[in-house]
Amino acid sequence: MRKISADLIIPVSSAPLRNGVVAIDDDGTILSIEEWNDLKDVSIEKFSGIICPGFINAHCHLELSYMKGKIPEHTGIVQFLINLIEYRNQRNQNASGGILAEEINTAILKAVAEMKTQGIAGVGDISNDNYSFHVKSSGDLLFHTFIESFGFDPLQAESYFQKALQLFQEARASGLSASITPHAPYSVTPELFRQIFSFKAYHPALFSYHNQESDAEAALFKSAQGDFIKLFHRFNLPGKTFLPTGKNSLHSVIDYFPPESRMLFVHNTTTDAADIELIISKLPESYFCFCPNANLYIENTLPSFPLFKSYPDRTCVGTDSYASNHQLSILQELITIQQYFPSIATAELIRWATLNGANFYYWNKRLGSLETGKKPGINLISPVGPAFELLK
Repeated sequence: MRKISADLIIPVSSAPLRNGVVAIDDDGTILSIEEWNDLKDVSIEKFSGIICPGFINAHCHLELSYMKGKIPEHTGIVQFLINLIEYRNQRNQNASGGILAEEINTAILKAVAEMKTQGIAGVGDISNDNYSFHVKSSGDLLFHTFIESFGFDPLQAESYFQKALQLFQEARASGLSASITPHAPYSVTPELFRQIFSFKAYHPALFSYHNQESDAEAALFKSAQGDFIKLFHRFNLPGKTFLPTGKNSLHSVIDYFPPESRMLFVHNTTTDAADIELIISKLPESYFCFCPNANLYIENTLPSFPLFKSYPDRTCVGTDSYASNHQLSILQELITIQQYFPSIATAELIRWATLNGANFYYWNKRLGSLETGKKPGINLISPVGPAFELLK
């Protein structure tokens, strides 16, 4: 058994403790958390900084880890997608399948190892292939795998879905928690939305969705103009004949989502107060996930985080992928948020990064907070720098 203490303990499920002590057994299970009453107890290990639970990386793309440093920054989402697709196609052409698979698998292993060292205990991961299945089924991190379904031709919706279904069945056969999910509004036709949400073989029924990442997305839906038309023409996609709705992307597609579905809306870079109200009213089980360093990498802008402060239990944090980030560190995401929005308290940010994600993924019996009987992982944030203050 170990007894550990720090300047501040943030259990998340209860008020922060100064001069607190967390007792854990040899496998990391919490035995107690209480005030430090016995100042003469020499068995207590005292650290400088903040003790909090292990982080939940609510949104990641492990299979893109081999693209670290390969995609230019600050290009906007459309050029980012073009660069990503062209780099992937180039690597497929220039390397045999075995060599590329080895490169991808090696990068995934490094990424998972990094997440462990960064105090991450659970991950919501996007998959378009099976490269990450082995490491996710054999490691000690908790994972939920979202099998992403997308396609631009309404006549091919059944084919797109069957491809995702085959990968979903492979994931489940590998022992993974998994579900099929729509990619983004611009890449999923109404027919494919209906295919995805009519499939009922999920437990738990979780969905992840790239939402309102740029102004270009809104321009596409409102007027069929803007940068996304360039993407459609570049790859000769059926979306080049996209019919506008006169509304932004969220308002255009939200009625396809079943009201009872537990949706994770990811990025939300241009989401405004009316959009948030619409989501909560139509999809009350929804959560919001932010990947600020990826937003800066791609669009060089950030969501309006204060708009979401009315939903403190529905806000999560992710890292996105190495194609759009320099590291896979939830702490670095929190530091970025607090640098740009210093009014958001440290304890609130840590809740976003821990218990909220655990609640979304149904991992809250084990992860997300420092409570007796849980095995959440224990992080020490030290030293505490000026950008991430001890307590606001």
